[in-house]
Amino acid sequence: MHRATSRAFPLVFFMLGLPGISQAEDSAWYKFTAETKGATSFTSEANKAVYQQLDFNDKVAFEDSRRGLVAPLSNSGNIDGGVFDAEGMNFMQNKQAPDSVNPSLWRMAQLVNYGGLFKVTDHIYQVRGQDLSNLTIIETKTGVVYFDVEYSPKSLAKSVALYEQYRGKKPLRGVIISHSHADHFGGIDGVYEAGLAKPEDFKTGKIPLVAPEGFLEEAIAENVTAGNIMARRAGYQYGNVLKPGERGIITGSLGPALANDKSGLPIPNKVITKDGQKVTIDGVDFVFYLAPHSEAPAEMVMYIPQWKALSMAEDVNHLEHNIYTLRGAQTRDASVWAKYIGEAVARWGGEVEVNFGPHTWPVWGNKNVREYLKNQRDLYQSLYDTTLRYANYGYRPDDISENAQLPKSVFNQWDNRPYYGHTRNNLKSTYIRNLGWYSGNAAELAKYPDAERGRRYVEAMGGVQKVLDAALGSFQKGDYRFTVDLLNNVVAYDGTNQQVNFLMADALEQLGYQEENSLYRNWYLGAAVELRQGGNVKNDLNTSSPEVIAALPPEHFVNYLGMLVDQIKAEKAGNATINLNLTGGTKFGLDLHNGVLNRTSNLQAKNPDATLDISQADLLAFASGKSTVEELVNAGKAKITGDRTAVDKLSGIFALDLRNDMNLVLPLQSENRVK
Repeated sequence: MHRATSRAFPLVFFMLGLPGISQAEDSAWYKFTAETKGATSFTSEANKAVYQQLDFNDKVAFEDSRRGLVAPLSNSGNIDGGVFDAEGMNFMQNKQAPDSVNPSLWRMAQLVNYGGLFKVTDHIYQVRGQDLSNLTIIETKTGVVYFDVEYSPKSLAKSVALYEQYRGKKPLRGVIISHSHADHFGGIDGVYEAGLAKPEDFKTGKIPLVAPEGFLEEAIAENVTAGNIMARRAGYQYGNVLKPGERGIITGSLGPALANDKSGLPIPNKVITKDGQKVTIDGVDFVFYLAPHSEAPAEMVMYIPQWKALSMAEDVNHLEHNIYTLRGAQTRDASVWAKYIGEAVARWGGEVEVNFGPHTWPVWGNKNVREYLKNQRDLYQSLYDTTLRYANYGYRPDDISENAQLPKSVFNQWDNRPYYGHTRNNLKSTYIRNLGWYSGNAAELAKYPDAERGRRYVEAMGGVQKVLDAALGSFQKGDYRFTVDLLNNVVAYDGTNQQVNFLMADALEQLGYQEENSLYRNWYLGAAVELRQGGNVKNDLNTSSPEVIAALPPEHFVNYLGMLVDQIKAEKAGNATINLNLTGGTKFGLDLHNGVLNRTSNLQAKNPDATLDISQADLLAFASGKSTVEELVNAGKAKITGDRTAVDKLSGIFALDLRNDMNLVLPLQSENRVK
């Protein structure tokens, strides 16, 4: 049976009474403190058992992950300003796993945290270990093409400098972005820092910037429209709120860690719209096939025929990936994912000699690449087929995720282990993608929100102290999942009880120590940090900075502003129709109606209340309250034709005061709530 890493105990033991501690007993045996704790005996035993489940004598991955090393990362890979601590992320090399880390995850960290400049094959090099993703440098006739450009501009500049130190400075002939996730395109501004290009080079098409169809729309949807909450959740998912160490972040599994930086947003000038589309850049043919709704909503794979080199983008990695990512995104289609990999085997399996990707290390040799692809294909097809088969018997999402039987020949392979995607989460997410969140149990329709539900549970159980006593008993038995479940009833509506918070943090910590999955580990430990700190944990990640918003294409910019309208304030402001003419010629029709700012592109009202001519930057300044309509008009930066009071109704209705340090476990504080 497929089981979660941590032990699960039935609720009945609580109902029958807990051995070892009664509700009336003094709980002085337990120290409620804010300090992190070591592994308990339960955690230590759980992690030791992993050695009996997997073949740790298999060292092939260690040889492959070190193959082709040209040079280690410069400055040990560290980037000043807290951007990247590569040295801190490599403390585990050549050491045995401690009790506070699942030994399988420790092994993965030893593999993927190892960084430097590597030769993949003639003409293809990679810098790995400088960010969560790799920079792949493809040497063309007279220059280089970059395939994915990491998350951080500072990381990219460091990777470029390392490559140029050993391979020489070569002109940039093109950039290829495989898909719409920020860790693959966010470092684009690093090419400017490295002096390889100017923004105009991409705007004019002088340097091709190639991306799949739908890239820009999906990148903006994730990283700008929903960017604030995603960046916040990403800080927990990738362990950016943790320190490297045995009790902190170990690895990001796809790479050592996500650089602690703000990202940029590239605007493609060459879009791949059909399968088999060939783009020739500086004498090298790149053949692309679209793979939408696999690992990303907009994604493509790439083949270089003259070198028999394949990149399956992020559709294949040396791990099980996410069907649903905890940072928040569209749920992916495991069946479609498997299909794309199967098509790659059919299309190139007879000739391909190397597969390289934007994460983890390459695979060499036709036989090895073909088997690697087939095994990854089997992984995602198994997740899909198993989920739907169990669902058709009437099993609910949680039943399937905890108890589904899965083939060991697939899931016990090192390349398919759940370091990044969690098997339990993937099964549940596949159910939800195909059948939605509702399991068919009508009780779910009547369920209260967490705060109200928690308040009622605590009252029914006899008060906070009885919940705390029951949780202590559960903790003492090593049942950390139930400990967290019990205490969350208190925390959901009242985050001020330090004893509850500290015990919940300690239980989450033990769950993290046992996890083979790096994201679950980081979430558990990050949640513990929030509980111990009392909330509002610092967050430096940002995919929707003012610079990014100001640089959005006009239609996406106006849609972003519309999303941020405080509709209660707007409702009080009243209705208005405004024709908006942005500098540069883009026209919009704005209809503020019933508190909703409706917008149409290039379709304007024949008889608007007012017409506003303004630049995008000045409109942003007005929306954010940095400039008033009067100031902009007087400075000649805005022109209003018609009823000026109609434009005045837009003043103060935009909620641009978003914070990115909101609580994710403790209740939201008043300044974080929607006003």
